[in-house]
Amino acid sequence: MLTNKHLGTVSVVCRFALAIGAIVFSPMVVGHGFGQRYDLPVPLWLWVTGAGATIVLSFVIVGVFSRNHGAKTAYSRFNLLNVSFLRCLAHRVPLAIVRAVAVIFLIATVLAGFVGDPDPFRNLAPVMVWVVWWVGVAFICALIGDLWALVNPFRTLFCWAEWTFSRLTSGAQLSVARPYPHALAMWPAVAGLLIFFWAELIWSGGSVPRNLAIAVMIYAVVTWVGMFVYGRDVWLQNGDTFSVIFGILARFAPLELRVVDNTAVVSTCAGPACHYKALECVNGYHCLARVAPEQRQWNLRPPALGLLNDQRVTFSMMILVIVLLATVTFDGLLETRLWTHILDRTLSDEIRWVGSAALVLFSAGFLFIYLFFSALMCRLAQRYGENNGVGRLKSTLEVASAFVLTLVPIAIAYHLAHYLSYLVITGQYFIPRVSDPFGYGWNLFGTADYKVDIGLLSARVAWYLAVTFVVLGHVFAVYLAHVVAGRTFGGGRAAHLSQVPMVVLMVLYTMVSLWILAQPMVA
Repeated sequence: MLTNKHLGTVSVVCRFALAIGAIVFSPMVVGHGFGQRYDLPVPLWLWVTGAGATIVLSFVIVGVFSRNHGAKTAYSRFNLLNVSFLRCLAHRVPLAIVRAVAVIFLIATVLAGFVGDPDPFRNLAPVMVWVVWWVGVAFICALIGDLWALVNPFRTLFCWAEWTFSRLTSGAQLSVARPYPHALAMWPAVAGLLIFFWAELIWSGGSVPRNLAIAVMIYAVVTWVGMFVYGRDVWLQNGDTFSVIFGILARFAPLELRVVDNTAVVSTCAGPACHYKALECVNGYHCLARVAPEQRQWNLRPPALGLLNDQRVTFSMMILVIVLLATVTFDGLLETRLWTHILDRTLSDEIRWVGSAALVLFSAGFLFIYLFFSALMCRLAQRYGENNGVGRLKSTLEVASAFVLTLVPIAIAYHLAHYLSYLVITGQYFIPRVSDPFGYGWNLFGTADYKVDIGLLSARVAWYLAVTFVVLGHVFAVYLAHVVAGRTFGGGRAAHLSQVPMVVLMVLYTMVSLWILAQPMVA
């Protein structure tokens, strides 16, 4: 069991890393979305090297203070439903209201795209899709809990359709519920993620409200067809891009929903959240609806430890995490002068093809690098684990799948660092648009005249927050990798030495990501 000693180790490492970061790092950044800049008083190479050294020292401290490799996945938790006020918030009525509001925003977004003002700054659709949905919901899922699974308006509309169909047909089911093909795995979610990032980063029409409305409708149709063919929750758990991504991010969050003491429900569930040896379902909202209230828990838990469950990570899920990390990094690269120089050498009618090829190659490169370092880990484990009782030797893909969730804190950290100022500054456009979603001059809630304050988050504050996010994200990742290494390779030299390639990979990514954040932005 992961005890308070393990949590104390993380606390020591975090404080140490922040102290080193405060000494090494000096401000130089342009806030994402506005043009303030700070210059480094020390050479860039010294600054980036110091960042990598912070991660190395964190690895050493984790190895010294954390002796137990945490083979089990249990952790301390507190059930918030034991508090009467919070138990009222979890009642079906507040949840129904929140879900209805989410449906209203979905309908308003689509209608605004089709019949509203074509100016992106006077239309609700762009800020809802790119800022509130993608950035805002991702932040909430990673830092609080899986909000998307609770309020998903596409799921809510399908549930309403199921209820109506059942009433009209004397209890018949709307979904044909065919068995989900094992070979399909999470590949639909991977494809959807690549298409989404292509639309965000490459597609020149991504800010046009009508285009966004069409894209949302296409996504809705695909989602509803998937739920109709394979069952509502089966499709959301496996094939739906955003349900899968937000669910992975939510494993880092300090809040979880858990089904306990119902072996019959959990053992018959095919969802990835239910693959626990203890036969408990964490964040499996499909199981929550099938059990009695006393078998539900809304738990407060230590952050990041939800990534240490004993679920087997499939190859497609590993690819999904790597693509997420690669594409978010690629987004940052697009705002550097390096990318501008590449575009300067590209003909205008070829820019989209160059960007599309770069997105795919960048993701493929990330995958190749990760598999290369995973192979090094296997090699070290084979060399030093023969007399250590580690059992059957692991393949490269098995090791890569076992360790890939340890990269999730890094993806969250870079997502926070890259998009924070974008959320705070551009997200303010939601305030006037919620009163005038179509740009018709309405003032439904008295906020239509709100003026965006670009100084709400200065570049100086954004920079220090970005550095903090990146350093802490990698510290969490180092600790998780330490625990997974002990579980995968056993104790002794095999577990310790096998971590070295992963730590090297994390150090390199730390340096690259901070270099990208430090570059003068040209967007």
